[in-house]
Amino acid sequence: MGLGKNNDENRKTIMRYNKNIDGNYKLILSITLLLTLSIYTMLVGCESESPIQTEDDESITAEFGVLTGTVQPYEALVVLQRNGADFRSTIANDEGRWILSELPIGNYSLYVVASGYFTDISRNDINVEAGETFDIGTVVLRPHTEAATLIGKVIDGSDGQPIPKSEINVICVTGICAPVIGITDSEGNFSIQLWSGLAGKVNIKSQDHQPTIIRVQELPPRQIFDLETIVLERK
Repeated sequence: MGLGKNNDENRKTIMRYNKNIDGNYKLILSITLLLTLSIYTMLVGCESESPIQTEDDESITAEFGVLTGTVQPYEALVVLQRNGADFRSTIANDEGRWILSELPIGNYSLYVVASGYFTDISRNDINVEAGETFDIGTVVLRPHTEAATLIGKVIDGSDGQPIPKSEINVICVTGICAPVIGITDSEGNFSIQLWSGLAGKVNIKSQDHQPTIIRVQELPPRQIFDLETIVLERK
């Protein structure tokens, strides 16, 4: 009888022990599941950010455009300006082709330079659009050997004396434009070259005198035209 009672007590103790083990096991299993779900959620969350970043990269790339064109003569220097300042440049290849890529969208102007030729500044208000390639066409530079020449003399209206270091600035009206600036020598004389076929205004100015403007019509190449004496009055 004593042994049977002890066996019953032992069985109850073992059952309580097993019950405690089972409860602890369930608790550990629950904690393990929660940790697993948390890690999975973090991983899924990180993966979900990937396409958003890709879209941002695509939107940034789409904010740029490309300019291309051709120049004659080949291997001229092509300079792109933005907000009045040089922004990017490149040299045309041996076929005269050039390209400027990854340009921010906006408006630009462009000029082309080559030794022995007039600088071309005729390409203005070039609009670069997102994700687009724009061909500005062919820029043909005019050689200095085909230029028309203007000569003249600048004097003071009050005493007739020559005015040295007067600035002669040609402003294009029609034809192919190029920046043309001359300075009078110690005797007030000047000589400047213009593209043939250009019609424009010659602005003559000096620091202590009122400026004056002389209009010129389209001039044939390789000819010299004398503007004779130009009188500036004092301010």
